[in-house]
Amino acid sequence: MSGIQLVTVANRKLDGKISLAIARSDNQQSIWSGVVDRSSTADMQRVVVEVRKAIPGITTESIESQLQAIDPSGLDLIDEAGRVWGVPEALLDPLPEVLPYRSELLPKSIGIAVDDIAERMQCPPDFPAAAMLVAMAAMIGCRVGIRPRRCDDWLVVPNLWGCVVGRPSLKKSPAIAEAEKRIRAIESREREKVAKELESFGVDALIAESKVKAIKGKIEKAMKSNDEAGARVHAQEIKEIEESVAPIARRIITTDSTIEKLGEMLNKYPHGMLLWVDELMAWMRGLDKQDMAGVRQQFLTLWNGKGRLNIDRVGRGETVVEHPCLSLFGCATPGGIGDYVAAAMRGGRGDDGLIQRLQVLVWPDSPSEYRHVDRWPNSEARDRLTDVFERLADLDAESFAERDKYDDGTGIPWVRFDSDGQFIFDRWDIAIQKRIRTSNLPEAFESHLSKYASLVPSIALVLHLAIGGRGPVSGEATEFAVRWAEYLESHAARLYSFAMVPERRQAKPLLLRLVDWPKDKPIRARDIARKGWSGLDDAEVVRKTMELLDDTGWVLSMQSNPQSGRPSTHYAIHPQSAEFLGALKERTDKTDKTLAEVSFVGFVGTIPEDSQKKSSGDRERMVLK
Repeated sequence: MSGIQLVTVANRKLDGKISLAIARSDNQQSIWSGVVDRSSTADMQRVVVEVRKAIPGITTESIESQLQAIDPSGLDLIDEAGRVWGVPEALLDPLPEVLPYRSELLPKSIGIAVDDIAERMQCPPDFPAAAMLVAMAAMIGCRVGIRPRRCDDWLVVPNLWGCVVGRPSLKKSPAIAEAEKRIRAIESREREKVAKELESFGVDALIAESKVKAIKGKIEKAMKSNDEAGARVHAQEIKEIEESVAPIARRIITTDSTIEKLGEMLNKYPHGMLLWVDELMAWMRGLDKQDMAGVRQQFLTLWNGKGRLNIDRVGRGETVVEHPCLSLFGCATPGGIGDYVAAAMRGGRGDDGLIQRLQVLVWPDSPSEYRHVDRWPNSEARDRLTDVFERLADLDAESFAERDKYDDGTGIPWVRFDSDGQFIFDRWDIAIQKRIRTSNLPEAFESHLSKYASLVPSIALVLHLAIGGRGPVSGEATEFAVRWAEYLESHAARLYSFAMVPERRQAKPLLLRLVDWPKDKPIRARDIARKGWSGLDDAEVVRKTMELLDDTGWVLSMQSNPQSGRPSTHYAIHPQSAEFLGALKERTDKTDKTLAEVSFVGFVGTIPEDSQKKSSGDRERMVLK
């Protein structure tokens, strides 16, 4: 009998005691089961006595040795209902990694100012960089476009829509304010310039009144002498005088406008305008309203920067805008834009390509450290940035761009790539078009990437003109644009992943709420959805979130099969969930790490060793299923 070994099955109870079952090793016969306190000598001796009664030949030392070998820290937990719980798995970060902003994305004349803003604000440099890019595109407007193909008339107007995404504490608005200031400064300069011209125009207007009176006298004389032809000549002179208009200072930026007023402004300022919206999601949700369906479609048209916009209203008549061009830029929070995109992907009103037009969307990680910076702005960097915006404001496209053979001057002049730029663009375009067609990309993300065919030429033209280039777009500017496409793709992937897998971002917020769920009330998915909690008011999202928590050991699902009615699923939460949650960092809207010095790889995947040597279109990518 002395060779018999004991088989023990142990679980840890919430009070620290051990739920223990002991059986013989030779025939699995149960010997003893119960609860024991390992810290109590009397309790341990009680178990020894019971075991020796069942197996008289086993020694006390052998029993005590096996009992002492039980490590409570490695045991699963058993609750009062007898449910066994392991250690729950760590919840996955809801966001994939993104490429960080790096200096190679912008020319030095702009990049130094971006770095200066980011350092003083202690914000991600991605914010001012994206704002500067869209602001420069708005300065150009539809004054010149680019034809990306060698032998094709496909025209791209460098019009950009963008957005910065981050928590309210990341100083998004102050970070992008410098770009707005540069545009406001140009508007002020234009007003000062026009003010002098208006003085001269006022004098000319007074003289014109006298001229009109004199010419009318000539018309009367001509008609009395039956000289109708001469009268018509004089009438034409009056028409030309009356058609002269006062000089108008260029307006570039607006922060709020109805579509009707916007149409009037675009006719008055035909080079294009920029809609600068601090709370972008509020603006977009405004377009979701039933009575704004037509307006929403008109805004989608304004993204193209070309064509014609017709606005017909009772009482206002018809407003026709040739080459309507509207840039757009604003701020959003992770939860706001995530919920909006998720609804759009489920077939909501936002499922019409509006989100995909936000091509310059950046969603960087929050800085892990804060450094107090209190210094004056870099005046040299600001002066160089001012020069860039003034050069773009004074752009004379007619001096270097081409026009179509039958263009009467009302069309958009254009340029093409130079030989280096064309080679770089074609290589990138072929690669990304192949990937779009052969990869199993999510539909919304595929639609987003398909618009990059116009994004890269647009950025290339903007940066080419910003660094003083004129004529064909250089290879240097095209390289900048390709880097931007790769960088922006990683941020777009973060957005769509965030929206496509809502259970990953809702798991932790839901857990925090379930910790306080009444103990006497069963946890059911339908009851959670009825609470109307943010992001958890959709029954399907709640169901998937609970399934994720079940799979990772935070909750336990149980089926109830009543004698009447349908079976239902209810859940129990891990008894130590509050303790485990307290050990986690409360970070639900950013990743712990950002890829540095490497290239982005789709939604989920690995990074090839030679990724630095390939263009963004050539890289291997794995797709979120």
